[in-house]
Amino acid sequence: MEGLVTDLGKTFVEKMVNWTIKKSRYIFCFMCIVKEFEQEKVKLEAERKTMKQHFKVAIGKNKDIQFNAQFWEEQAAKLIEEDTKTTQICLFELCTHCIWRYKRVEDLKIHGFSYDYLKDEKSKALFLLCSMFLEDEEISIEILTRLGIGVDLFGEDYSIYEDARSRVVVAKNKLLDSCLLLEKREENVQMHDLVRDVAQWIANKEIRALNFSNKNQKPLDERDKNIKYLLSQGNLVDLFSFRFDGSRVEILIVNIGIYDSVEVPVSFFENIVGLRVMNIRYNGGWDIEERTTLSLPQSIQSLTNIRSLIVENVKLGDISILGSLQSLETLDLTNCEIDELPLEITKLEKFRLLNLNTCEIRSNDPFEVIQICSSLEELYFCRSFNQFCQEITLPTWLRYHLIEGFPKINHSISKCVYLEHNYFTEATFKYVIQTLEILYLGENKKGWRNLIPKIVPVEQGMNDLIELRLANDPQLQCLVDTKHIDSQVPNVFSKLVVLHLYKMENLEELCNGPISFDSLNNLEELYIKFCNHMQSLFKCSLNLCNLKTMTLTSCSKLVSVFELSTCRSLVLLETLEITYCEQLRNIITNESRVDDIVEKILDGDNNNNSIFPKLKVVLIQSCPQLQFILPLFSTRDLLLLETIIIRDCDKLKYIFGQHQDVELASLKLLQLCDLPNFIDIFPESYHSTSKGSSYISKPKTELDPIKSNIFSWRHTCCYGYKYKLKGITNTKIPLVFEDQPQDCSISMGLQKPHPMQTQLAAAKIEYEYFGIMAQLLKSKAQSSKTSSSTA
Repeated sequence: MEGLVTDLGKTFVEKMVNWTIKKSRYIFCFMCIVKEFEQEKVKLEAERKTMKQHFKVAIGKNKDIQFNAQFWEEQAAKLIEEDTKTTQICLFELCTHCIWRYKRVEDLKIHGFSYDYLKDEKSKALFLLCSMFLEDEEISIEILTRLGIGVDLFGEDYSIYEDARSRVVVAKNKLLDSCLLLEKREENVQMHDLVRDVAQWIANKEIRALNFSNKNQKPLDERDKNIKYLLSQGNLVDLFSFRFDGSRVEILIVNIGIYDSVEVPVSFFENIVGLRVMNIRYNGGWDIEERTTLSLPQSIQSLTNIRSLIVENVKLGDISILGSLQSLETLDLTNCEIDELPLEITKLEKFRLLNLNTCEIRSNDPFEVIQICSSLEELYFCRSFNQFCQEITLPTWLRYHLIEGFPKINHSISKCVYLEHNYFTEATFKYVIQTLEILYLGENKKGWRNLIPKIVPVEQGMNDLIELRLANDPQLQCLVDTKHIDSQVPNVFSKLVVLHLYKMENLEELCNGPISFDSLNNLEELYIKFCNHMQSLFKCSLNLCNLKTMTLTSCSKLVSVFELSTCRSLVLLETLEITYCEQLRNIITNESRVDDIVEKILDGDNNNNSIFPKLKVVLIQSCPQLQFILPLFSTRDLLLLETIIIRDCDKLKYIFGQHQDVELASLKLLQLCDLPNFIDIFPESYHSTSKGSSYISKPKTELDPIKSNIFSWRHTCCYGYKYKLKGITNTKIPLVFEDQPQDCSISMGLQKPHPMQTQLAAAKIEYEYFGIMAQLLKSKAQSSKTSSSTA
């Protein structure tokens, strides 16, 4: 028995170990190490566990074979360990070029590593270009376009700059689909450091990354003539003193890590005469005083092939020498200081794109030079205006951004004007505004009464505009005036998403006269502040089906906001804020025809005709003429409402002007403050047996009372300390009556009490700021107490 079990065990273990070693070699040879080796290891462990169980059974029957069984088990474990070590030594010491395959093959499969399967050569080339950037750096479409054009990635396959940008986007999307790039914010991309290493490994010696702060870095071989893309980090002096053959270098990206004043030696540019793209960046930040200084020598003229020059955070001084670079297509300066924009660049026949972002131009009006650059296709002039800038005349550029201040820049927008001062002549502005996508104007003093039809003809309607922001215009009375136009009702602002109006002293309304029902149907954000003569927003019904946020502040003459037919289209409205509107009487206009509309709502399916189905936040403050906030017409109204904050509304009696079986199921915060005439959440009303006005009812004898509402203020009691109704701490409102369902309670936002008041917490309940309602609650509580004691 002993010999049989021992022989079986020995044979079984030997077969397992020998087969595993053979299989491991096979896996190694075909570079499928990690996955299959791990699988075999798991199988081997499982077999060994099964074998141990058999040994235990055998040991129980014959104690003499225990030593032999344990011996073979130990030998099997040693063989597995030795084979694993041998494989690792081969991989990590002998076959150094296979390290990444062993270490990272699983990660690469997770990221969908499929470079070899990319059929598009442009995508492959763009993939290698992305490896030129620092680890974890976000890469924009714009910089990839600059590099792609620079290295002739698109050949003659594009006629204008926008064509090249489009091809970069297509190639980028293919790389994203292959998981070779990671998508980041604002259409930027990022290359995982693992994939970056792979890309540089694929490029072999064509891509080199030098870090001069790393003293252990292997120096460049002077005989190495294969370098095409060179990335440098550290001190510029170290780079300039470095000896290498740069005859094939096409892209040079220099990341300066040390603040210094550097002169480029003559020999440096003579060594890289084939350079197509040069990007010099100082990484010390955006502080003006800490920009590094770099003087461009005359030898830069030897860069006869350079197509893109990109410089960031550098004091350049005189850049007139750039006028000699006849192949230059792109000049991109960010946070740089230059003496002036030189007239010499107007002689560049291939000059297509100029980007001056947050640059200090010390003298002369740059637009005097820009507007005579005949070949220019795209201009990005952002935060670089100086005291010499006067009126701007724009040629027919395909793309342009003219920006003052610090708005968030969306590079996907082709035409954007964001100016604190109006530099345009009226003729230029009329031309520009017809095709703009984003327009912001501050301190406009041209005396315009409206935009349509004064500046833009009615038939054009400013229908390319996505964002419109106007401020400090003392003359504008409305945006659109169609009152005296006999033609067909126009469709205006059909693509507008954001509308902001600030300090428009004479603005009375948005539209004077009828406009198409579907005008403004893409509007998502409406913000109006300090427009003291604003009386109404719209005098006609509109489809505002995409409006999500509405803020009205300090519009002292505003009387109403919506017509009922318009408010029914607000299916996506989430936030409604109205503050400091002293004359506001109705949020929703109550005109004679409202009765008919209400009847239609009540006749129809309430589930499909609810108002404000997405509304989450209502904030009303300092509107003393309001008596109620919103009407309710359907059981599905306000199902998502979470927050109600109402302050300083002297005449407010009710929050809702219509009593219905409404479930405020999502309500989390109710904050009421300084409401001296407040009575209840809902008014006392009853269902009418006839259709008609929600405000007109039959005599009481003909009416049936509504069943108890899910939310009834009359069945709640607020408590708290003095001066508490303006804060943050949530205090539960208990039920007065024991038979009231527990889900009728609600949290109110209460301010933390003054330390002196905390001692009175358990002794005193004070009702304040509620006026009439507080008295009713006190009377109700006393009556209940009397009835209880009598019983």
